[in-house]
Amino acid sequence: MKREIRPVKRIGGVIRVPGDKSIAHRAALLSILCQSPLQVSNFPPGSDCRSSLDAARKLGVTVESGDNGALTLSPPPQLAVPSETIIDCGNSGTTARLLAGLAAGSGVELIISGDDSLSSRPMKRVVDPLTEMGAELFDTEGHLPLKINGRKLLPFEYRLPVPSAQVKSSLLLAALASQCALTLQEDLITRDHTERMISELGGGIDVREVKPVREEDPLDPRKKRMVMPESFKKEIVLRSSSKLAGGTVDIPGDISTAAYFFAAAAVSGKTVTVEGVGLNSTRTAILEHLKNIGCTVEIADRERISGEPRGTVTVTGGELKPRKISGEMSARLIDELPVVAVIAAYSPGTTIIRDAAELKFKESDRLAAIASNLEKMGVSCGVLEDGLVIERKNAPNGADFETFGDHRIAMAFSIAALFAVGPSTIDDDSVVAVSCPDFYQILGQIIQ
Repeated sequence: MKREIRPVKRIGGVIRVPGDKSIAHRAALLSILCQSPLQVSNFPPGSDCRSSLDAARKLGVTVESGDNGALTLSPPPQLAVPSETIIDCGNSGTTARLLAGLAAGSGVELIISGDDSLSSRPMKRVVDPLTEMGAELFDTEGHLPLKINGRKLLPFEYRLPVPSAQVKSSLLLAALASQCALTLQEDLITRDHTERMISELGGGIDVREVKPVREEDPLDPRKKRMVMPESFKKEIVLRSSSKLAGGTVDIPGDISTAAYFFAAAAVSGKTVTVEGVGLNSTRTAILEHLKNIGCTVEIADRERISGEPRGTVTVTGGELKPRKISGEMSARLIDELPVVAVIAAYSPGTTIIRDAAELKFKESDRLAAIASNLEKMGVSCGVLEDGLVIERKNAPNGADFETFGDHRIAMAFSIAALFAVGPSTIDDDSVVAVSCPDFYQILGQIIQ
């Protein structure tokens, strides 16, 4: 449905956001491999996470619902489904890629499918390493549908060629399902929710981060220099015959969803507080970026539950300034880059985003979608092969925004519309249901 958004007079307030999508996906799928029920709190209502929950049901998990997103996920006594069972993952790439690993390492035969958007996204990134583990998979020219004949897999050592938490998690689920040893190495550290949850649920997993050490400079023994003792930054070892006992998972608020409301504070110069939001260090790059561009970020009520840190985050906007985003920062900000681009449109000067080619392969080509909508606002935006160049020359105008069927584009440009000169429209506000069905209701709590 088309939604009209008019510029607002006032921003501010205290809110909560739905549970973290990344953690919810993993809870739903790991419950399949648990030996006893998994109690999950604050499971988010978005359609993406429902895809993972529906996949768990098809593989035998009994789902009992309680209040406020509470679920009891009881695993099947034995993982078995009729041959060539079809599991539709909808729009969820996380469901498809993680499920591919789990199925590949089990004894089931199934077909993974998805909607048109998901069927256009690459699957080779998980198919190739799973095949190296001994899995039997048949993709469709590198995409879904994907047929999987599950089997016992081989112990495997793998160095991730590109940073991808989905690929890493797919391989971990494959090894868990097959009870084989797995060693993974990362050159850039990606979100680590899977490793944390496996550890919390009793799985045998060891994680080692490689830190730089001080040594003598061979060119000048009087000097010291910092060097990396290994060529990678992180090593994950899943021990053979590792099993998940079950237990509880309390899901914190999703910081990627909170980022839209923090952006409203940043652009307006006002204050927004989000309570109970996840503070996993692999996910907090948005807070670092906000501080780098001139905002004040305060964190209170820190605690750690179910292996995940959380707290209350307050962001107050300041005098914004442009920053170049590249390398590891781009990888850590990958989900937030659409709204980071919106903030850049309201910042004086030129913002450059590089090393973000991954945005081309999301629910839409997000680089093209961002550029198209910013240009409609009168903001100069050049598309690079791996990023964007955004230059604000005048106050951004209201516009008729196209979501391209992408929830993050819809939410990002809903924030952009709040501060534009004149009214704007969002061509299809229903797409926010993928991750945050209550997005506009929550937004209503902080605007006037």
